[in-house]
Amino acid sequence: MHKNESPKNPRKQPAIGAGDRGLSLKTEKSNIMEQKELQKIVNPIYTTAKGTVMTLATSGDQNAIALCPHLEIEEIMGKGPKAPESFKKIYVIGQEVRFKIGNNAVLHRKEPVVVDLPSGYSPRGFVMADAGRQYYGLDLPAVIDLMKPAVRKTMSDAQRKQVRYAAADATGYQSVRDALGRNQREICVITEGLLGYLSESELISMCRAVNRLLSEFGGCWITADRGMLGIYSAIYGALINPDTAAFDARIKSKGVGMADVRFYQNSLFTGSGDDAAAFLKAQGFAVKAESVSRYIHGLRTVDTATEKRIADACAAMDIWTLTVAAPAEDIEDADPPFAVDADTRDDVLLIRVQGRLDTLTAPELLKTYLAHSEMTGKTDIDLSGVTYVSSAGERVLRMIGKSYRQAEPLTQPTD
Repeated sequence: MHKNESPKNPRKQPAIGAGDRGLSLKTEKSNIMEQKELQKIVNPIYTTAKGTVMTLATSGDQNAIALCPHLEIEEIMGKGPKAPESFKKIYVIGQEVRFKIGNNAVLHRKEPVVVDLPSGYSPRGFVMADAGRQYYGLDLPAVIDLMKPAVRKTMSDAQRKQVRYAAADATGYQSVRDALGRNQREICVITEGLLGYLSESELISMCRAVNRLLSEFGGCWITADRGMLGIYSAIYGALINPDTAAFDARIKSKGVGMADVRFYQNSLFTGSGDDAAAFLKAQGFAVKAESVSRYIHGLRTVDTATEKRIADACAAMDIWTLTVAAPAEDIEDADPPFAVDADTRDDVLLIRVQGRLDTLTAPELLKTYLAHSEMTGKTDIDLSGVTYVSSAGERVLRMIGKSYRQAEPLTQPTD
């Protein structure tokens, strides 16, 4: 199979979604990148997580302030469009509101284990450890590689005993299950900020993975992602200007500028709230919707009266608690372990890929291509053994295809 073709597997056929918009990074084929750089190219949305912790630090969150010096925040400084001061104020308040909603909703539950999927560089682990919860922060390797040493330097001994950070792909059951290790207790999965970046196939795969986890451990899945931008808009309308059109346009461009990917293109966002709930029910979940206002309290960026105005303004925004109504099929049990190998025949580079081509494994395909491509004139990639392709895998295949067709330095694809 040529490298710009898709795998012939109808049950897990990938849909092109997040990740078609490229960063400007260029790399000569002969320069084999460090693993960290490979992860950044393949998964550009990780940069938004740095913006999140930086904004939380600006809000006065002491744990975020402690983390920031250890997270290479300078990498994102000046990225994205500049905003008026009134917009910046709302970004800071809105970020704290989001963080508090998630924390308060989780702590309202009784599950002893919190699975933050994805965790980003969030200081949520501090909050959960202080509340006596076991916390698992799961994210891309590029994130975890910074967070592990950062929390070692900033958490107390008692806090560190309550937290564990591990690399995992949110769309893969086995990846997340492996990260949970020997856990046998009920879990509360929280997802803040990820779902809008997923393609349709990734969203379905993540729903299937979380369904299986909850079927195994018990517990729930909490997310307010569908109303995330609405929360910022509601706060702006309540505190600055009822006409939110300019603000709404700016905050959307901010997200694109930080992550360089499309977002809100899957079934949770393209239709009505009822449509989104119906989609989740079709994935085997029972859906409980509550107003986020219930969980907006304890803000440090505003006074009590303003906090109430914000809660009232966000009353129409929902946070969802999902529990298993019908267990998902164990489709992934047949997935072979990921493997990629290469050899050359008659000036042709042959690359064979097996298993899931996702956020964790796509960098390995790119690394293999970079290590061998300069030695041959043509490249064939055999994807017949691939069972799933995420947007990260699609991105790598597009990068390789573009490089081959144009005979230019390797870049990320652009529209």
